Amino acid sequence: MNLKFLAFRKILFAIVFVISLGLAGYLVGNNISQKVIEKSFAKQIMSTSTVGKSSQLQTLLNEIVVEEKIPGAVMYISTPKGSWVGASGVNSLSTKTRMKTTDGFSIASMSKTFMAVVVLKLVEQGKIRLDRAIATYLPRDITPHIVNSDKITVRQLLNHTSGVAEYLDTKEFIQATAKRSRSQPWTAREAIPYMYQEEPKANPGEKFIYTDCNYILLELIVENITRGTLAQAIRSQILKPLGLKHTFTELREPTIGEVATGYSDRNKDGKLDSYADVNDGNGLGDGGLVSTAEDLAKFAKALFVKKSLLSSKMMKEMLKFKDNGESYSYGLGVERFSSPMEKAIGHSGIAYGFTTLLAYLPNQNTTIIVLLNAQGVDIKSVARTGIEVVENK
Repeated sequence: MNLKFLAFRKILFAIVFVISLGLAGYLVGNNISQKVIEKSFAKQIMSTSTVGKSSQLQTLLNEIVVEEKIPGAVMYISTPKGSWVGASGVNSLSTKTRMKTTDGFSIASMSKTFMAVVVLKLVEQGKIRLDRAIATYLPRDITPHIVNSDKITVRQLLNHTSGVAEYLDTKEFIQATAKRSRSQPWTAREAIPYMYQEEPKANPGEKFIYTDCNYILLELIVENITRGTLAQAIRSQILKPLGLKHTFTELREPTIGEVATGYSDRNKDGKLDSYADVNDGNGLGDGGLVSTAEDLAKFAKALFVKKSLLSSKMMKEMLKFKDNGESYSYGLGVERFSSPMEKAIGHSGIAYGFTTLLAYLPNQNTTIIVLLNAQGVDIKSVARTGIEVVENK
């Protein structure tokens, strides 16, 4: 957050006003620095607010879009007093379509929490043991290529302490994605060989190193055990039971509803570039889901509030955090944030031109979800500022 934005927020609380029409539709061109940001006074589409801070929250969200130069955003907040959801900006720079609270976003690494739930459900069913070596569960033709597969445990994949190498950063994978059509979804079997020649980053259990390959290996394990796809497992274990009708695995399942386009300055030339035609491994187990604020709120409520998605034993396992020594800790597919989120639990995501966050603050029984169709924003500070509006700070 820059100083101008922070100053605006402080002034906001000193102003008494009522806004009957939300400011929606900040239309930005492909070159943010060269286009004029227009303000549309069309009525903002949002759910009924019972938080009591709807106008302040909407104004805050509008200001975030302008100050951070983001095409669009959706924010959801739920407290013991009620909930609010709002949208601002556009979901596509090419069509200038106003962002709606029902629009889908690629949630990127937030998908890891869904993966963790599926794995822990398999543990509940006696099909996986958390502290057994992954060689037990991987396909036999994959196991010999994974260094330390006889020592790395399923738990260590889930909490990023396996030490396995990364596939995303290899020159070969980057070159392959440049030529990969979205009509050819990546599979875990295709992605994992890109790390075969890479040296492990650490010995198993030695330290926390966030590596997406952990979750590609988990995808292979889930599919080997269930004899189906990860998308099918997520749907049967989570989406159907919770009634999440607007969540799907990208490129693996039919698109549901209207989905925002992601953007970032890919070419480092000051212009926002679309990810609409890019296939960087979309749909894989490390970040393959597309969802909406409402669906993510239902997921968070079931997992963290009602605690109905997993058994109490598995919830205890999920919330055993490994301190990485850098401002937050990691459990089994769950992050625990410190400043500025006061030890909230949830997960963030940055990929495919999107930045996302789901955070639950146990002490306040508050959930906040922030979805942006751009990268390079301090989303935790955005979320903290939204919570401060509700808490009158």
